[in-house]
Amino acid sequence: MFFSILHIIHIITVVVWIGGLSFITLLILPLIIDMDDPLQKALLFQRIEHKFAPMARIYNIIVGISGFVMVYLTGWYKLYPTYKGLPLLIMTLIWVMWFIMLFGLEPVIIRKMLDRMVKRNEKMEIENIFRLMNRMHFILLLLSFIAIIAGVAFGHSYL
Repeated sequence: MFFSILHIIHIITVVVWIGGLSFITLLILPLIIDMDDPLQKALLFQRIEHKFAPMARIYNIIVGISGFVMVYLTGWYKLYPTYKGLPLLIMTLIWVMWFIMLFGLEPVIIRKMLDRMVKRNEKMEIENIFRLMNRMHFILLLLSFIAIIAGVAFGHSYL
């Protein structure tokens, strides 16, 4: 019963987290890129980022805790170095990448970059940054989909 509750929490949190990432990647960033005023672009993105980033960090922690507890309870950690554990390893590595991104790179690099652009109001730099961010978000979204596919494959093998 405890495992089932953890599994439900894990899956719902992944759905909400990656759904939010999809919304930002497929709708919000293209909308921001199409805006004319560079300052408004940076300000809108900062408003959205200030709301979603803390939630994404919480989702990342919940997904990590629930996932690692399930791995421990079932003994699946023994599968990590095996071919059968490859989907589990893929999910874990992508989660680690997200953890580093959300708790290390994003707060330090992206916020400083946006703050600098707002202060200088550099149109070309802002355009390039948002296009790069959109590409990065697409890559992160694709990696997240790979993790979801790995989870489904693993779940069909072991649940």
